[in-house]
This record gives sequence, structure tokens and C-alpha cells, in this order.
Amino acid sequence: MVVITSFSPPTEGIRHQQPATLAVMNKKELGKGTIFIAESQLSWVDSTSGCGFSLEYPHISLHAVSRDPNSFPRECLFVMVDTNIDFSDARANHENEDDEDDGEDELTELRFVPDDPTALDSMFQAMSECQTLHPDPDDSVSEENPEEDDDEDEQFDDADEGFLSQSNGNHIDDMEVEGQFDDAEDAGFQEN
Repeated sequence: MVVITSFSPPTEGIRHQQPATLAVMNKKELGKGTIFIAESQLSWVDSTSGCGFSLEYPHISLHAVSRDPNSFPRECLFVMVDTNIDFSDARANHENEDDEDDGEDELTELRFVPDDPTALDSMFQAMSECQTLHPDPDDSVSEENPEEDDDEDEQFDDADEGFLSQSNGNHIDDMEVEGQFDDAEDAGFQEN
């Protein structure tokens, strides 16, 4: 869970910093502040209150530039997070609503809308670079034994030549077994 609270923005590894950026979380405007796209995390700080949040890249499922007015009325950087984000100050006002939502949806949608929409491509590029620094271990191919993947591919290479190869290397040339389709005719299927 990510908590919106007062904190200091990152000072190291910042790839892009965009002031005057509106943050919208699940259709709720949080205010205008500065987004910090740093190598270690993505952060946003409200310029008025000093409150904000940081997201670790492994929790960011998706990021994209959205220019579709049907999806959102302004061009923005769209970020999908795989965790709930807690409105600490809003929880007291909407405690009953939050109780109903518990366990329903573990995703959070964020939109960052800069006053300068020409910055979106730079923001996206910086996010992409930082995201690659934090690969998802579940998405990577096993590096321990890359030869296993090659062996599996070799088993299916012979299939392109018109016959199958068993794992022991013996070829199966004649796939049809006498009588294997006898009951198909009884079921109403006929050969053409």
C-alpha cells in the first residue's frame, strides 16, 4: 500500500522533473505539484501542501501517454499501479465507503497532467528508462539454464519437416493407427 503523506522528494538519480503537473488518482484530483521520475522511484509532491507519494517501479504495471479525449479530457501520462493507494486524510471523511471497497480492486489508476503537454514524451521516455532498471523477476526467462529452452525448440524443429520428434529423438513417421477413426463414421462424420 502507498500512503499519501508529507515527505521530501528524491534528490538523486532524477531523470525528469516536471513542475505544474496535476495528479489524478482514480478520477480524484489530488492537486498540482511536481512529478519526479527518478531511477529509484516515481514521486509526486503537491506544491501547496508538501504532501505526496512515491511508487516503486515493480508496482507499476503500465505507463503510457494518453491523448484520447474519450479516455480522459486532457493529454496525460497514464500509470497503472498494482496496489491500493491510501488517502490518509480522506479516509476519515469516507470511512464507510472505503470499508465497502476493501478487497475489491487492488489496482490504482494515476494520471499526471503537465501544464506543458509537450513534456509528455520526455516524461514517458524517462519512465521507460527507469522501468528497465527494475525488471519484474516474474517476467524474465530463466537465466540459470538457457540450454533447456534451446532443447525444447529443437524438438519442434523437425515438426516443420512433416513428422514429429519424440523427446528421445525417435521419429514418428506414420501417425495414423488402423481403426482409430472407425467410431467417427458411427457418430455421423464422413470422410471427404
